[in-house]
Amino acid sequence: MAEWGALLRRCSGKPDRGFKSLPLRQPMRYLYCFGRKRVAAAVAITLAITFAIAPVPFSGSPASAAACTRQHSAKPNDSWSRLAARFELSLRELLAMNSASASTAMFIGDTICVSQQPTVTKPTETYTRRQVVAIIREVWPDEHEENALLVARRESQYVPTAVGGTRNCCYGLFQMYWSVHRSWLAKSGITAASQLLDPRTNAEAALALFRRNGNSWRPWWTSSWRP
Repeated sequence: MAEWGALLRRCSGKPDRGFKSLPLRQPMRYLYCFGRKRVAAAVAITLAITFAIAPVPFSGSPASAAACTRQHSAKPNDSWSRLAARFELSLRELLAMNSASASTAMFIGDTICVSQQPTVTKPTETYTRRQVVAIIREVWPDEHEENALLVARRESQYVPTAVGGTRNCCYGLFQMYWSVHRSWLAKSGITAASQLLDPRTNAEAALALFRRNGNSWRPWWTSSWRP
């Protein structure tokens, strides 16, 4: 007790240099010397810092929900990285679709967007291989039609409703990459991926892409085919 009394008597001066054997000397000096108000302020600051650095909870409603075509309800043990692997997405893609970051907390029941690929209804009208070839020849200029036929055969086997590529990214005869080209395709009147399943529309879109690239087959290049 004598040590505590001596400690209190030194509150008004400079930090105490004595009591080397007292481990809690400085904390106790702060509590006794500066009063409860300052302790309460210190606690408030600590809590504010704690909440500031804590993970931000996910709202449960993706900001891009209007473009979301497949959703997942979060289950126990779900995480951003696990969902990305399960739905064959990169972590960056999944976070972008949900306007989230790696530190955004996910809770059971949260609605997570796991795909923005459009839901496509295939047309009922069918075309024979001969009809498809005739359409391509009609749309493409004579000097390019043979290469156009080669590309269409390689990309879709002349099947107008073919959907393929990574996570079904590409549509129709020439496997047009919808998400990459949708902005300029919209200016041509193609506002939905399903329109690219029409052979004439797809052939015209492919010709437009060919011309946008300076009459180059670059969008369809392979390691062994670069005319």
